[in-house]
Amino acid sequence: MQMILNGLKRYKWAILFLCLCLAGGYYAYGYFQEQNKPKPTGRQVKAEKGNIVSIVSATGTISPVDNISVSSKITGLITDVKVVENQQVKANDVLIMLDDSKYRAQVAQAGARLTNSEANYGRALKLNQLGANSHQQMDAARMDYAVAKAAYEDAVSNLEDTVIKAPISGMVIGKPIPAGQTVSPGISNPMVLMIIADLAKMQIEALVDESDIGKIKLNQRVSFTVDAYPEKTFSGKVAIISNKANVQQNVVYYAVMIDVESPEGLLKPTMTARVSLHIGERNNVIVVPTLAIRDNRGQRFVQVLRKGQTEPEAVKITTGMSSEDRIEVTSGLKEGETVVLPQSGSGGAGRIPGGGGGPGGGATGTNMFRQTPTR
Repeated sequence: MQMILNGLKRYKWAILFLCLCLAGGYYAYGYFQEQNKPKPTGRQVKAEKGNIVSIVSATGTISPVDNISVSSKITGLITDVKVVENQQVKANDVLIMLDDSKYRAQVAQAGARLTNSEANYGRALKLNQLGANSHQQMDAARMDYAVAKAAYEDAVSNLEDTVIKAPISGMVIGKPIPAGQTVSPGISNPMVLMIIADLAKMQIEALVDESDIGKIKLNQRVSFTVDAYPEKTFSGKVAIISNKANVQQNVVYYAVMIDVESPEGLLKPTMTARVSLHIGERNNVIVVPTLAIRDNRGQRFVQVLRKGQTEPEAVKITTGMSSEDRIEVTSGLKEGETVVLPQSGSGGAGRIPGGGGGPGGGATGTNMFRQTPTR
């Protein structure tokens, strides 16, 4: 016994060192075991109930439904402009006055000719009743009277056209042409004197991609924003879906006309509208981020981390309506279950690991998590 105690005293430092090595090795083994345990990768989210709105996004240009370019029917010198830019006018309000001296003279001349031809026609009619003139003379007098009457009415119409009136109620858009200029009518390229638009009724022409045009229906609800009022959302509805294609950079678009109302007068012509066409809405349904969905040969999966498990399982699901960042899960997932999102930038995003190779599918043959049937 004494010999043992003497031996322990002699080698006590060596024994202490050996005990420390054993303790350190034990803790190191436990640490590395913990580090090498499979852990779920990616951010974890809960499947939750919520509302989802499916939309089609597009951009368009705002323009008034009633937008009239006012021009002159006759040639004349502008003597007075009765309105200014941004002035509200009503239909038939006087906008511009033209010099009418020439047209008044034309009315006087045409009136004198009409009076003379009317008298000649009256005398010819009486003589014809007495048999004192021929039918040919009677027809000539009648024709002269009809021509003189038409010429007089045309002269009166031209005189009335020297007063240019508002064709609709609305606002004067832009600066009207100033007084002192000579205007002339045109058929292919008329001279525009001013523009009047009814800003209470506006319309958006939005271009929708051909892949989405089948989802658009008449009278669908539309919301949109403009840069001038980023915090305000305006509303409207689909009025026209054009069948004429618009090809831009080899992409086919179709024009969708959207009726909007601007009673506050905030919307202005040619503003750019960022449009959201509401094609469907679901309330109180289970939703998950769109990034959580993975496709494999026509089937959809999500990674679900069950309680007490260290590896996520690939759970087959069926999906419904989707928005820009969330998607409805109609079966395969329960509210409150933990869904693991794939790591950003990882190869094979959107495919089930071990589900087969393909372009961008990443490595095959390594099953990173178990697959379970739909519950």
